[in-house]
Amino acid sequence: MKLILAMLLMFSGYVSASCASISDPDKRNYCQATQEGSSCYSIGDYDLRTACEAEKGGSCASIEDRNQRAYCDAKKGSSCYSIDNYDLRTACEAEKGGSCAGIGDRDQRAFCEAKQGSSCSSIGDWDLRNQCEAMKR
Repeated sequence: MKLILAMLLMFSGYVSASCASISDPDKRNYCQATQEGSSCYSIGDYDLRTACEAEKGGSCASIEDRNQRAYCDAKKGSSCYSIDNYDLRTACEAEKGGSCAGIGDRDQRAFCEAKQGSSCSSIGDWDLRNQCEAMKR
């Protein structure tokens, strides 16, 4: 009985790690495109679709949101300095070796820490947790 329970728990963890578990269609399609290799074409949000295309080798220049464009550029080697949003700039700096501790949003801080090796389990937002789990697979 314990073996069956352990197998069910392992299977349920594997299933929840899929991008398909994300309820928001644009975030789910973004996750599937960046984590599972599908196309960015089905993402409805223009900036998110453009960021997705940039992660696959395209340009960040067409992203309308200034902070998201600067973040995209930073992921391609630029500085995080021109990002006005404090949490996004701190997350960007953390991706370049800095600390996640200054991020005010608890879920975004936990997501940042998960990118640095921590567990995704403390992320309260279900979609963000599923994205995190998919990223760690």
